[in-house]
Amino acid sequence: MESIIIYIITGIFGLAILTKLTGKSASTFDKAGYNHYFMYWLALAELVLTICLFTEYVLYSIIGLLVIMLGAIFTLFRQKVKPQQYILSIVAISLLLTLYCLQFSSIIQTI
Repeated sequence: MESIIIYIITGIFGLAILTKLTGKSASTFDKAGYNHYFMYWLALAELVLTICLFTEYVLYSIIGLLVIMLGAIFTLFRQKVKPQQYILSIVAISLLLTLYCLQFSSIIQTI
């Protein structure tokens, strides 16, 4: 179950990374008031954290990705976008929280 969630999260963030690196999300960052350097640094952070989902640092990776997603929700809220534009962010946050709970419960069981 955990591996399926990890692969779905990887797909979501993989697409997000590609849209940032190809510049397709540049207009979104411009509207939000962020510069393009921030977009590329965010793509790098997402890449590193997504790769870390497959290591022993999975809990740290989940927390980092949650922080990024909360920033995305804040930016969407600040821009007063339509509710449908929140859907992918909410799905990603839900999957990350589910994965966090599964990882945390497996740690508790080993103690």
